Amino acid sequence: MPKLTRSYTSNTQVQSDGSVHFACSQDQGEWPWLALPPQHPLVIQTQNFWTSVGATQALQARDDDKWSALTWTRWQLGDKDAGQAVRGVFWPSKDEDKLEFSIALYDASDRLIADLTGKGVIFRNRNFEEWRKGSKSDALKVAAPPAESTYASRDMLGLSEAEPPLIAPLSKAGGALRTAALVTKQNGLMPGHPFFSGSGDHVNAPHLAELSRQAACLCTEDPELQIQFGEMDMHRYIELGTSIDITVTQQTDGQTCLTFSQLGKSCAATILRW
Repeated sequence: MPKLTRSYTSNTQVQSDGSVHFACSQDQGEWPWLALPPQHPLVIQTQNFWTSVGATQALQARDDDKWSALTWTRWQLGDKDAGQAVRGVFWPSKDEDKLEFSIALYDASDRLIADLTGKGVIFRNRNFEEWRKGSKSDALKVAAPPAESTYASRDMLGLSEAEPPLIAPLSKAGGALRTAALVTKQNGLMPGHPFFSGSGDHVNAPHLAELSRQAACLCTEDPELQIQFGEMDMHRYIELGTSIDITVTQQTDGQTCLTFSQLGKSCAATILRW
């Protein structure tokens, strides 16, 4: 994993119970996604990563020479009117062999923005880059440029003029609502997208959260939808530059359930509630 040379967290303090208290950066120039509402799924999942990085470094539990992956995460919003995060608390797993954690984020008025939990895996005994070559090669063979894809309008997805849409309009096939997404290095990472960051190796958790939000906007025909709860189960890497098939497996007045597949293989499942 590339060495991380910047930190979203500061003033990290390890407590006697093993938790880590930290302050959150307010620098929008360094962290452009702070321009979005703090309840936005993209923001929540980006903070999930960066606060975990800061806390595990404080605990001396992070090894940047090993690749890791988030495999499951869940979040629940607190006060819907809370502002940007100024502080948080990170709780690691009591079992050192398990990559599990919980996070709580608070605004300047001490209002809870969100509670997060997550699980992951560390590739301790695997040459990650060599292992990934096959999957990347297969994806590259059927890669398509964004210009050849059809996307839903920004107005339908609640996007600013600076944010490129990532998914197509909904269609009905085989009795289910479906759509397709395409996330590339051009539309899914800076500078092409103003708010996404990441290793550039694959579609990451903030991408998946935003794809789910965009799909939920289409399902509800509500571009202003505020997600109150999200859960993501990620069991296979989703490659950049290759079409992603999204199926709506359940749609009710307050919930959307989605599955994600690529090249015919199941990759992830998400649940959003509002």
